[in-house]
Amino acid sequence: MEAGTVYGSYYGAKGYEGVRKEEKRTDAGVAERVAKKNPVSPKDMTLDEYKAYFNEKMNSLYTHPSQRNMNDVIDITDAAYKRMQTDPEYEKKILDALAQNKAVNFGGNIPVIAYMHIDDTWEKCYGYTQGMKENVGYSGSSSAKRADAGREKKAGQKELLEEYLEKRAQAKRQQKEFLDERVTKAEQERSRLAKAWSSKQRMAKASSAYDANVMTETAAGGESLFG
Repeated sequence: MEAGTVYGSYYGAKGYEGVRKEEKRTDAGVAERVAKKNPVSPKDMTLDEYKAYFNEKMNSLYTHPSQRNMNDVIDITDAAYKRMQTDPEYEKKILDALAQNKAVNFGGNIPVIAYMHIDDTWEKCYGYTQGMKENVGYSGSSSAKRADAGREKKAGQKELLEEYLEKRAQAKRQQKEFLDERVTKAEQERSRLAKAWSSKQRMAKASSAYDANVMTETAAGGESLFG
């Protein structure tokens, strides 16, 4: 799995909202620096500049109020960024899909987490929602319910984050095992070829030595091969 960028939007946590705002300011700063170079097309940007350019577009998408207490995780691989950078139609397709997801009205019941993986082909992209809970802020429940929901939310977030991180770690372990296997096979093939070459060299030397020995014996015997 190629490394990429993971966005987590925990709208209910004020501290995290501050981080998100700081990230947006940073992205905006990069985007402003990119804009000063205009006219410039995404194809002429560096990968980091394009990431800031795309992320600014993504962050500006409308998000339905019912999703403000939902944990939104968007995983974008570097391969996806590179594909979108050179393929405007693919970029638009991804942004349209994100816009559609962000505009969903979940009403008073929202998923605990919404996850979307974006890759360099549409077939490799996927997303899912997990769990359902009462959207306290959207449904206007009592403060007591909000407090209980907040505690449940934190516990649920921790559990889901641990599960997500474990899945990522498992994928990395599988990737490492696959690479180790490839390296081992390559090393075995290299060793096999080296042995084959060494054997061929030894045979060539033995043949040369034999020919030299025959010629020496013929000369010593004083016999002519031509009678």
